[in-house]
Order: sequence, then structure tokens, then C-alpha cells
Amino acid sequence: MGARGRALRAVLLVGLAALLSGLAVGPLAMLALGAPGPADGADAPVLTPRAPRSGQDDTGATYPVDVIMDTLTPAVPKPDSTVAVTGRLVNNTTRQITGAHLGVRVDQEGEVAGHTVDVAPLVPGQSLPFTFDVPVSALGLSAPRDYRIGLAFVGEDGTVLGLLRTHLPWYPPNTGGPPLNVAALWPLTDTPHMEAVSLGTGENAKPVFRDDALADEFAPGGRLRQVAAAGAGLPVTWVADPGLLDEAHSMASGYQVAKTPDSGNPQDSRRGTGDKMATAWLTAVKSAVRGRMVAALPYADPDLASIAHNGSSRDALAAQLGPAVGLGGQIVAGTLGGPPHTEMAWPYGGAVDRSIVSLTGKLALNTVVSSGVGLSTGTSQPRVSLGGAATALVGDPASDAVLERDLTGEGDPVAARQELLGDLLDAQRHSPDTQSGLVVVPPRQLTGQAAQVLADALRSASDGGWIHLVAPEQVADKPPPATVATVGGYPQELRDTELSTQDIKAVDSIQPDLDTLSRVLSDPDRTTNAVHRAMLRAVSTGWRTNTQGAESYSEGVEAYVDNSITSVRLLPKVGALTVAGGSASVPVTLVNGLQQGLAGLELRVTSSMPSRLTVTTPLIPITAPAAANHTEQIKVEAHTNGPVQVTARLYTKANGRPWGDPLTFRVTVRKFSVGAVAIIAGGVLLALLAGAYKMRQARRRGRD
Repeated sequence: MGARGRALRAVLLVGLAALLSGLAVGPLAMLALGAPGPADGADAPVLTPRAPRSGQDDTGATYPVDVIMDTLTPAVPKPDSTVAVTGRLVNNTTRQITGAHLGVRVDQEGEVAGHTVDVAPLVPGQSLPFTFDVPVSALGLSAPRDYRIGLAFVGEDGTVLGLLRTHLPWYPPNTGGPPLNVAALWPLTDTPHMEAVSLGTGENAKPVFRDDALADEFAPGGRLRQVAAAGAGLPVTWVADPGLLDEAHSMASGYQVAKTPDSGNPQDSRRGTGDKMATAWLTAVKSAVRGRMVAALPYADPDLASIAHNGSSRDALAAQLGPAVGLGGQIVAGTLGGPPHTEMAWPYGGAVDRSIVSLTGKLALNTVVSSGVGLSTGTSQPRVSLGGAATALVGDPASDAVLERDLTGEGDPVAARQELLGDLLDAQRHSPDTQSGLVVVPPRQLTGQAAQVLADALRSASDGGWIHLVAPEQVADKPPPATVATVGGYPQELRDTELSTQDIKAVDSIQPDLDTLSRVLSDPDRTTNAVHRAMLRAVSTGWRTNTQGAESYSEGVEAYVDNSITSVRLLPKVGALTVAGGSASVPVTLVNGLQQGLAGLELRVTSSMPSRLTVTTPLIPITAPAAANHTEQIKVEAHTNGPVQVTARLYTKANGRPWGDPLTFRVTVRKFSVGAVAIIAGGVLLALLAGAYKMRQARRRGRD
């Protein structure tokens, strides 16, 4: 047997013996099996196979004890600072650990002498809080840069049992070089919630929401409340979806929540509970953006990439995109005050191609937020030219990667803040032209934790002196030209999440029915505007991670329009009608289930036998109140006895097209002959004469 075979056999025997004896595999055996090795002998991880879980540092090395960081202060130390770390040690092994200590290392160098903390015995499963302080002067920091410090939990024999690594930016006073211009975007976006339908009439109408999720988002501790609070006071560029502000304003004035989401029936709703939360959030946002640049996305933040790839310029939806830009600016100005920037486009994921850039150009959206995917330049620039007046803001990939993470784990926010600070310092130290700057583009639906992390990092770096927060146009004064990728170069993983051609056509198909409905309303603009806004919400970028929700929402808008049309109809008659005499009136009742009055319909009535029954008012204009029945009296003239079929139908005045189904009912004419009438009249006269004679006789007897 060769040396390699003997070594493999030895490894197998060691593993088998450990398994049979129930003993933990030692460091030597684990190294032989290919376990992660240490940088030096003292860093060898000690693994316990029976442990339920184990700590892991940012290099992927696994340790049996978690070193969890809760706080690190100051985030940016000065020469006379003391770095303080608080956190917890969690023993994931099945044995007690004694004689251990905490020590600090800089850039994976050896332990800083004279600055260790002894740790009390750590029993299995125990979580032990700690505080570790070390003067900056003891860390040996020299040139300004991003240092890595490690807080190690070291066993009695010098073995590292747990390790926490984090970033420590070092930028002492009087460091040379200008600060880096940084433009940070601060998004206010969400998934759509408000439907097209409302409950009530006129000024008392209440919008209906598909759910009450925004009440939680606006409440203290909610995502959008945290995002607004974290950005307050920062010189950042706020990027707002006007649709979200519209929803908040509607909630603040009182609203309903659908019992069955997207049902299209306003009666199927209950009172919403978030009116005060929405009011408080709007107040917080107004305060936060005061004096800052605000960019208004097109209303409802439509998915420009999906529309560019799967829509058509002939679609009714395409006709709504232009007005959506102006509407967005009006809502943001009216809600937050001050004129907003209305030329910003933010394609999903920041990826662009020629079709997307073409669409943004047609909409005069000359500032495109980009991740850099689909753009090619000779250098890495934060702002590039797309031709003409159009430019793209290219987000910094390092900061984007940090903010995209799930930061809800223990110690994640502090570690993320320090990493962001380190990335910003690296950019400042290594940029050949610091005046060209950097753009920070956080996730579109920024979480509360990520917002606070970003705010803390921007404030600390700004106070530290190595960044200067500016407006987007102040980065890269002369943006170099960029080559835009063809449609075929668009990432497949993003295309897979797009709204399909069928999805967009489903939204587009709402328009013809809306045109029909609007022709009969007393206030058509109110309904048309509500449905057009809902159509834009149906193709919002917010649906990218919820295709089922997008389909449901679109179906709800379609159902609302369809239900509105069918709720205007003629009421069927029960039983036959009888007309006796020459002239008569026949009642026909119209049901108006809409929340507003009718003004664009006319009622046409015909007789199957005009020789027997003539309709003398064959066409009647209809003016009906909201949410009520309305009865018209049809004038007829009877000629001969017998049954007649009468047909009534509604038509639109604008184009004379039928509305709904016709109403056909039977009218029986019972017209008396002339002789019969004369006999009856004579009998009545005799009765009157007899009555008069009796009265005269009674008066005579009274005189006697």
C-alpha cells in the first residue's frame, strides 16, 4: 500500500474510532479530513460534532462558540478614542469551557498584548454577555484605510474557539485629500394597496384598499415609518412613488378595506384602521424632506422594463405613461410641498437595454437609476451619458451588496454599518479622481434596519471627513458616454420575473369597457381618473416579487368596471300589466347601483302591435341619482283589446349603442265598447237622480 493509501486508511480508522467511542474528533483529525485550517497553529477551530449549531465568521470558518456583536463604539474612532464592543458569547458545545479569554487582533495579526479580558466558565448552551474595551493607541493603526479587527474567544490552550471579524475605518484628523462626493438615494416605495373602487358618493366617498398592510407600515416600528425617520436630516435625494403618497393621503381621510381582496364590490368592505398612522407618516415625511431634493417617479412606479419588453406603443396603457409622469409631479408637490424632480426612471434591478432607454427617452425621463448592468464604459463612473440630455446614475455595487442582505440577524446591523463605512473609505482612498464621486442606490423597498444602517454610515463617514453628501448631478461633472446593451443582453433572471405580454394586455383590455362606462356617468372624470390610476398600479414595479398579487389586482380592476356596467339595468316586471282606457302610463324602473348619477343614457320603448297599443313617448333621456332606483312613466295610447309585447331598452346617447339586455313585458288592453260605456253612464245618472229624490223627500218630512 502506498503512502497516500496508508494516510487515507489512518484517517478512516481515526474517524471510525471516534464514532464508536462517542468522542469528539480532535483538531488533527479534522485537518486531515480537509476541515478549514487556521492561519497559524493558534487559530485552529475546535469542532464538536454533537453541537446543535456553531458560530461562523465572515470568512466561512466555523467555530464552536458564537461571538455576537451588539454594539461597537465609536463607529469611526479618533486617536484618543477607546473602542468598545459589547455582545454575547454562546457556547454551542456539550462541554464546559474554562480558562478562556477575549483578545483583539488587527488585520489577522497576532493578539494585541496587554488587552485581554478573562471569561468566566462557559457552560453548554450558555449565553454570556461581555464588554471589551481597547484604546485606539494600542491597535497600531497607521495609514488611513479600512482595517479589519478580530475579537477572538481563545481557549486555555491558545486555541481560537470563536472569532468575530468586523471593519474599523481609520481616518485621523488632518488626513490629506478631498472628501468623496456621495449622492445617496432614499426610496419611498411599496406594493400597491388601493383599488379603483370607492364606497359612497361625492365628497363622502371612501376609497377601498385590498388590505390594511399599510397601516402597519406607517405605524411606529413599521418599515416605511423607520425609513422616513432614518433619512430625516440627511442631505440625500428622496425618491418617491406618488402612488404611495396618494394612498397615504386617501387613508388619512378615511378608507375601507376589502373583506375579499380585489372583489370589485365596494359593499364587501369594512372600515380601515390606519387613518391616524397615515397622517402621522405623512407629517414625518414632510418634515424629513424639507429643504431636500425630492424626485418623483411616474405615478405608481410602473414597471418600465416589463412595458418596454412586452408592451406596445399602441396599447391604451402606453397612453397613460406620459400623463403618469405629470400626475406624479403634481401629487408629490401637493403632498410634500416644493417642486419635485420629475425626470427620474428606475427600471427594476437597475438593468437597462436599448428598449428601456428608448422608452424612458420618450417619456422625457432623463435620469435613469442603474446598477450598471447593460452599460459599458471605459472606466467605472458613477454617472454616464446615454446620449442627448439623458444620463444614468450607476450605483456602487459594494454598498448595494450590503444593503440587499437580510439584516435581521443578531449583530447584523452593526457589522453592516462598519462594512459600509469601510467601503466608503476604500472608495475615497482608491478613487483616482475623488471629485467624480459615488452613488449609493439602496434596494427599492428599503427595510427599516437597512435604512438605519445606511443613515448611520453616511452620518459617520460625513462627520469623519472622507465623504461629502451631494445631489446626483454633482457627481461626475462631465459624465463619459456609455454603450447600452441590446435587448438580447438583458439578464434572463430579471426577464423571468417580468409582467408578461398577457399580463399587460389584461390591463390594457380594461380601457374599452371604461370608455363605455364613462359615456353614461354624470361625472365621468372621477371614475376615469380612478381607473387609470388603478391600471398604472396594476403594472407597478412593486409586483415584481408577487406575480400572483399582480394578476389578482388586475382582475379586481377589471371586475370593478364590469360590475359597474352591469349594475345599471332595467328592473324586470313581475306579472302582466293591464291598460284600460285610451291613454295610460306604463312604469319602467331603472336600477342604478353606481356611486354617482347617470346622465348619458336614453330609454327607447317599442310596441309589438302599434295598431293595438301605441307608445307616445318612445324615447326618454335618463337622468338618475346615484345608488337608487329611478322610474320613468311611459305614455301609451290603447286602441283595441288584446295582449301586446312592449320592449324597453337602454342606449348610450354618445354613440347610440345598446346598454345591457332589453326588457320585454306583456301589456293587456281591455278597452270597453261605446255601447257598454253608454249603459254604464246611464246607470250612474239614474243612481244620482234617485239619490237626489230621496234627499228632497227627507227635507220635506223635516219641514212637516
